[in-house]
Amino acid sequence: MDYLVEVIDLTTLPPAQDVLSEREQAYYDTLKLPKRRTEWLGGRIALKKVITQCTPYAFKQIEVLPQEKSGKPELVLEEKSPNLPFSITHSHGYAVAAAAPQARYIGIDLEKVAHRINAWKQDFFHPSELTEDTDTFLTALWTQKESVVKLLGTGLTLNSFEIRCVGGNVQFFGRAQEIYNQLGCPSITLSTTTLIPGFQFSVAIGK
Repeated sequence: MDYLVEVIDLTTLPPAQDVLSEREQAYYDTLKLPKRRTEWLGGRIALKKVITQCTPYAFKQIEVLPQEKSGKPELVLEEKSPNLPFSITHSHGYAVAAAAPQARYIGIDLEKVAHRINAWKQDFFHPSELTEDTDTFLTALWTQKESVVKLLGTGLTLNSFEIRCVGGNVQFFGRAQEIYNQLGCPSITLSTTTLIPGFQFSVAIGK
């Protein structure tokens, strides 16, 4: 496997003070909404578990702190940000984190399989992507696009049609193509699995 992954059930989280560093705890204490606090903590625990698989660091030595300008999570080990691509996602009571020590980029997404209205399908998917019409396929397709967006590091600022996932291959257009070029045109491997029953989970890895 090209990546390390951990799943956390958000109903079984330990106390925050048991797993967070002082700086992480200080940020955690600023979060007011219970759902946000739970997802944030679960994502950090998942990533810390991943990092312990590939480094000698203990939980509280592994820090995941928001970057000052963007707010995006940054991995910090001994006051340094290591060159270790990682990604975090949550959905319906689960948090998942993954890291790819041998890659340059990684993006992941988890989504519960559900039926959605036709307008959603038409708004987010290019006709070339719609080779099937089942709820499982469409959910998987959504996670693929989201994982690629996370790999690019753009957040939800791109037009969904500018990233197209067809048969497990990624196609870029417009601004997405420009951003992909700026990253050096990495070779992207896209895979989707049922990591948790009833969910679809996709991983995009750039080498």
